[in-house]
Amino acid sequence: MDAKDIERILTRLGGLKKDRDPWVSTWRDLADYFLPRKAQQFSGGSQARAGDEKIFDSTPCHCLDVLASRLGGLLTNANMQWFGLRLKADRKSLTDDTEVKAYLAESLETLQGLFSSDASGFQAAAHELYLDLALFGVAVLYVESDPRSVVRFSARPLSEIYVAESPQGVVDTVFREFEMPAHAVQSEWREACSQTVRDLATKDPHKPVKILHAVYPRLDRDPAGSGNANFPWASVFLEVESKTALEESGYLEMPFMAPRWSKAVGETYGRGPGLTALSDVRVLNAMARTALLAAEKMSDPPLMVPDDGYLGQIHAGPGGLSYYRAGSTDRIEALPVAVDLKATEYMMEQRRSSIKQIFMVDQFDAPDAPAKTAYQVMIEDSRKMGHLAPVMGRLQAEYLGLMIRRVFAVAMRGGAIKRPPRGLTIDDLEIHYTSPVAQAQRQDSARAITQALEILKPLVGEGDPLGIMDNFDTDRITATVTEAVGVPPDNMRAQRDVDAIREARAKAAQTKAALDAADQAVRAAATAAGASTGEDKNLLQDLLGGA
Repeated sequence: MDAKDIERILTRLGGLKKDRDPWVSTWRDLADYFLPRKAQQFSGGSQARAGDEKIFDSTPCHCLDVLASRLGGLLTNANMQWFGLRLKADRKSLTDDTEVKAYLAESLETLQGLFSSDASGFQAAAHELYLDLALFGVAVLYVESDPRSVVRFSARPLSEIYVAESPQGVVDTVFREFEMPAHAVQSEWREACSQTVRDLATKDPHKPVKILHAVYPRLDRDPAGSGNANFPWASVFLEVESKTALEESGYLEMPFMAPRWSKAVGETYGRGPGLTALSDVRVLNAMARTALLAAEKMSDPPLMVPDDGYLGQIHAGPGGLSYYRAGSTDRIEALPVAVDLKATEYMMEQRRSSIKQIFMVDQFDAPDAPAKTAYQVMIEDSRKMGHLAPVMGRLQAEYLGLMIRRVFAVAMRGGAIKRPPRGLTIDDLEIHYTSPVAQAQRQDSARAITQALEILKPLVGEGDPLGIMDNFDTDRITATVTEAVGVPPDNMRAQRDVDAIREARAKAAQTKAALDAADQAVRAAATAAGASTGEDKNLLQDLLGGA
């Protein structure tokens, strides 16, 4: 990489910093009131400080943690299968192929193992991502290959990240500026690092060195060429101060996922519930601080002391003695302090309730209620999940889908996942989300089917004399309902097995019908023969009975 390319990248970094600067003060305010440990990233303060000087009520902090935990439980729960693999519509003909079915099941099991593995660090990184997403409205996850754990996840601090969008509104450029000790830079890029870093590694090995990792679309590549110089995504590591290129390579998939909670038209960085609740949080903390001062004044009120008649210092503490001249009528009296703490607490509770609603804490709490049917529970759960439906679509496009495809590709290149069977490619596969939120989105169709059948039930009656059920494709209804409620696909029989069972049942029914008809014929003939001779038993019955 020549000096002109390096200068071009650093110029781009300057432009990205200028675009992000208006957001930094807002992010710092959000972190000050919700998560002080993240505020120190933007202010450069000591990581050892608590930094909670502005917090007088912990409700916002608790609401943020609850929402982040519920996002993890609803979207990427380690204790359940939150996504699946299936063939695209134009390749459905291969669904019943034994080899393809086994490949999908084996690949899915491997992927689920990577996401739930402690070595990959996904669950810890995902929780940090959900905290940033709910608080700042934007979060960044880095997915890299690892020789020991196949794949490694890490949530990157927002203070390090600068992003840009493509014309389609997709984040396709991520610049990460961070610091590494001089000795670590020399150890990682021994041959490429500058002489300045080599000297620091000897004299002051822990001196931080600014490093830039730039990932952006590579436009001047040969799609048919080989080597990472022709990969779709360029990757460049630079020493910022010395303008030294440390490493130039590429990625086959975008390694950074930058989901946004929501964003206005024309914005690059997102907005989350934290920004919506910020005004309420400021007022709540101001109220809490004032209430504490008022309670302190009531418990230790100001004193009215005469300017004469007392000997020595006034001792207002517990057990304190204050001496006055005998015969003096003046006394120390408390200054009346009239504060209605109940009214203050009521106003604070209104703010707490508003913050809980913004973070959807109350939406998912199950109040005490009488027992409900499974159908009523399904409707209620669907209504609750509906609050996350707008966010879910963006997260699937900007986070979950990109991440799963990236992990699948890395695992296949690393040998953890086999190559697809002959006649099948990776492009033939699609991701199928089975998390509670995804199921809730699909339950509307199942609920519509259930309501239709309930309405038509009186007309169907016994045996469906009007043939109403002939209008329904029962196989498709079964597939829709089982998919909506989350029945695992491997618990469902293949269509050819279902057809074989139905064919066997039909043959059995035909055989039984034939035997019943023959039995009725025999009985009729026997009855006729007995009636013609007047005897209870005749030779024809004996013969038929023996047969």
